[in-house]
Amino acid sequence: MMILVWLIDILVIGVKILGGRMEVNPILRYGLWVAVLSAVAAGVAVVGYGLVAGAGVAAQGWFSG
Repeated sequence: MMILVWLIDILVIGVKILGGRMEVNPILRYGLWVAVLSAVAAGVAVVGYGLVAGAGVAAQGWFSG
């Protein structure tokens, strides 16, 4: 249970850094933004690949049946 508290605390600190409420080196803030946007882009790519692959499997079954 304590691990969950630590993870939430780290998340809150990250949001404070991204939002500019915590005074940190600007390079750290930009690097964190790059990491967050890269993770979002990777998630969108995985979802897009899943949709395209799923459509391909569905189309293959449709045309072969």
